Amino acid sequence: MKRQRLAGIEKEISRVISSVLFSEIKNPNIRGLVSVTKVRVTEDLKFADTYFSIMPPIASEGQKTIEREKILDALEEVRGFLRKRIAEEINLRFVPEIRVKLDDSIEHAIHITKLLNDLKGS
Repeated sequence: MKRQRLAGIEKEISRVISSVLFSEIKNPNIRGLVSVTKVRVTEDLKFADTYFSIMPPIASEGQKTIEREKILDALEEVRGFLRKRIAEEINLRFVPEIRVKLDDSIEHAIHITKLLNDLKGS
């Protein structure tokens, strides 16, 4: 399949998953804390590697920090529902299986920025 067609499918899958996460998921471990950063579909459309970014927890007194493992487990639990919603929204012969991946590029960028700011302050 042409890369341009795959890119269009990836964009649509990302749109559907983002919409479902925002409006339909009731799990408090996911709602408002997770966003889709990118989707990569295999050429045979069997798998869609979906990369999720987790908002960094705000560390203040009296507020619990939500563990990444709980969020990843919650995302694993809703994979079937996400696949079902993709099938309803996008007209595809084969709906890819969702594989949940963690995208830590934002946290990595924050860490690098902090290191650079520490070097400037020295």
